[in-house]
Amino acid sequence: MKISAFFLRAVMTGLFLLLGTVFVIPALAITGKEIALKVDAVDSSRSGEQDIIMVVKRNDEKLVRTMHIKKLRGNDCEKQLILFSEPSDVRGTSFLTWGYKDIKQNDDMWVYMPEAALVRRISGGGKKGAFMRSDFANEDISRREVDDDKHALVGEEELYGVECYVVDMVPVQTDNTNYMKRRVWVRQDIWLPSRIDYYNKSGAVIKRAIFGGYKQIEGIWTATRQLMKSMQRGTQTLLETRKVRYNTALKEEIFSYAVLKR
Repeated sequence: MKISAFFLRAVMTGLFLLLGTVFVIPALAITGKEIALKVDAVDSSRSGEQDIIMVVKRNDEKLVRTMHIKKLRGNDCEKQLILFSEPSDVRGTSFLTWGYKDIKQNDDMWVYMPEAALVRRISGGGKKGAFMRSDFANEDISRREVDDDKHALVGEEELYGVECYVVDMVPVQTDNTNYMKRRVWVRQDIWLPSRIDYYNKSGAVIKRAIFGGYKQIEGIWTATRQLMKSMQRGTQTLLETRKVRYNTALKEEIFSYAVLKR
């Protein structure tokens, strides 16, 4: 799960206290990985496009950006192209990501900066950096495969009036990530995240994503709003999806490094 709208096993009985939150843990018949597989299966589309408004708030500063996202899912790789159109200082900036299903293969990511007419590869520690001065990291905009993480079912909790499974997702590869784990609240009715807490490698929550605006679009449940809050800096970034189209006719050649800056 990326954003764009296009960016989760412990089984016990009773109650226990974890990080200040009480979760009810019945003898559940479902595992953390099974929940993650259900979340992954919600978006059954092979391709899609989204129009998104990104609003970054930091102190008295407000940045508003408009972007268009295209995705194409293959058997071994999901490709995503993000194109910024507004404001003028970011117009033409684009990000291309190739997310591989093989967890042994590092995802590829490039950014095109029109002011320098330069395509730059984002690798290693660069994936930990901020995405377009927002509260999202570059790694947050790439799709995560289920096998990218180990999954542990923490329990169940009602959140925002909806019953959720609480799942800890721990990265298998730890080198190029900011996070020790993500704790995900998954709605039991539509199998989409309601909230994600991001833990740094010291075990502290550094960011929190809150999802909303759930709509069934072309038969696919979709969260059209995502608010990312930085617990350390006190800043926040809102992604609001204005339009979604699934299974659009996209040619694979537009997702290539060679045409990124055209």
